[in-house]
Amino acid sequence: MSRLTYEYAIEVLNDYLGPLQPMLADPDVQEIMINRADAIFVERNGKVTYVPGCDLDPDALDRAITILANINAKEQTPLLDARLPGLRIAAARHPVAVHGDMMSIRKHTRRRIGLADYERSGAFDVLPDTKSPAARRHNTALLGRLASGGAALREFFEWVMRERINVAFSGGTSSGKTTMLNAMIDAMPQEDRVITIEDTAELQVHAPNYVAFETNLGITIRDLVRFSLRVRPDRIIVGEVRGAEAFDLMEALNTGHPGSIVSFHADSSDTAPARLESLIRMSDEGRLLSIDDLRQKIASTFRFFVHAERQGAVRGPVEIREVLRAADGRYQTRCLFSRFASHEELAHA
Repeated sequence: MSRLTYEYAIEVLNDYLGPLQPMLADPDVQEIMINRADAIFVERNGKVTYVPGCDLDPDALDRAITILANINAKEQTPLLDARLPGLRIAAARHPVAVHGDMMSIRKHTRRRIGLADYERSGAFDVLPDTKSPAARRHNTALLGRLASGGAALREFFEWVMRERINVAFSGGTSSGKTTMLNAMIDAMPQEDRVITIEDTAELQVHAPNYVAFETNLGITIRDLVRFSLRVRPDRIIVGEVRGAEAFDLMEALNTGHPGSIVSFHADSSDTAPARLESLIRMSDEGRLLSIDDLRQKIASTFRFFVHAERQGAVRGPVEIREVLRAADGRYQTRCLFSRFASHEELAHA
């Protein structure tokens, strides 16, 4: 980028995104998240907070996206991935961004962090086992109570969301998947940044830091899964996985975005892993994986498979299955809850 182009880019940011200038100049700010023109969050020293009273003009935001695309020699498409010196910018336009144009600005650190800095900050300190996320994810007592249903299921869903455990949610049409997804999103910590991706926006999310994407204008679910990784997600929720995007989502959940939910059609929690395999193999990358490697990846990504059905007027989870491991080309699982099984049957599942 030439000096003239750089100066023009900075002028664009000053003219059209003027309210962001204090954040852009703050060396402690790592990310500026414009969920829409009137909802802006900032990550400062690793902590994400809402910026009250900081509103942008929607037309100015749209114009800034257009000019930044031109500066980066990018086409005027609904999704933009651009760079300026010291900045990485990702933006999406309405209607792909359901609630209005959005943008995420990542600032590169200006100060090199040395090993001594890590030591001083405590990053090299050894912590007790109780501080380990892995330790908190083993709740044998709670899992043992799931067979009885009732309050144990509510505690289970609150626990998996709080401890950031990925869940694969299956079911047929009108089985209550969307309603259940809404309830699980409500159980996520309020400070988490939630990204939802749907063919048709149906989820009703009440999280403060939330961006909704919807397929439109030739943008696919797979495009949006890949794009979501550029806008600093804590949780990625895909309303319904139907094809090759299952591979990208599995990779995303294995690389720093745990506690997310994937939803798809299947007949039972027992057949859901095989159904997920077939979706992943719709991608060119998924077809290159051996069946053993694919099952290892699925087992390491999704610990719990929850299946929903409609039973008369009641819709909701009817089975919860835990994937223990994948060995010798087979999944080893256990059924933790079934609306149709006795405690004795579950004990021998």
